[in-house]
Amino acid sequence: MDEDQVLLARLDQLVPQVDTSLVRNEQQLKRHIILDDTQEHPDDEARYVTGLNLDHGDEEITSELFMMKYTQGLQKLENQGFVDITNLAYWKASSYKLGNPIQHALDDNPQTYWQSDGSQPHHIDIHFSKRVEVIRIALYFSLFIDESYTPQKLKLYVGHSLSDATLYKIIEVKNVNGWALLTFEDNRPWDDLLKCHFLRLAIVSNHENGKDTHLRGIRIFAAVKKSYLSNTQLLECFNTGRLLSECNIR
Repeated sequence: MDEDQVLLARLDQLVPQVDTSLVRNEQQLKRHIILDDTQEHPDDEARYVTGLNLDHGDEEITSELFMMKYTQGLQKLENQGFVDITNLAYWKASSYKLGNPIQHALDDNPQTYWQSDGSQPHHIDIHFSKRVEVIRIALYFSLFIDESYTPQKLKLYVGHSLSDATLYKIIEVKNVNGWALLTFEDNRPWDDLLKCHFLRLAIVSNHENGKDTHLRGIRIFAAVKKSYLSNTQLLECFNTGRLLSECNIR
């Protein structure tokens, strides 16, 4: 064994070995999201906009109940302090059934929905004219209403365009009847943002081996950029009397 090999052997003993498989496993866990609003999980309390569907007591379970959750969820989403940029994007679906275009997933009506009309996987492409700072994506699912049309496995791709979009998250929908939020603290922990021009939401499979899919609602939110001082606060930084007396008209 020459001197270089001896030196490398000593360095191997001094430098701790990193188990890269653990890092890969952790990344895969963060990439894979399981949505189920019938199960309590401390990390997912804020994910379901209208809360968990654990116990409705004497309340009859009807489609009207979950339609009401749609409207209540929209109101809560609007009050969360972010900017709704859904309508700033160009939306294109891989297919749609006549009378059920993608625009029905963007309106405020729980009775309307986008329905695909083709072979799986289905997908929705979302194009923004400039790079946006996404902080939340909200999706409405209702296994109770849509049954076999409910998406079961989805994949979210992001990038600057379709040509460079990469797989970002895999979403497994087990049992959801309401709005569910996708957040991005795993992407940029310091500001929780996802910066991109393009997103593709692919529906890989449905519940009960359904062929076509329904999507009743989707919203995209950006962070609010607040200025440090409002106009009023800026004026308060100066002595108004002195400011006026020392002004010169040029």
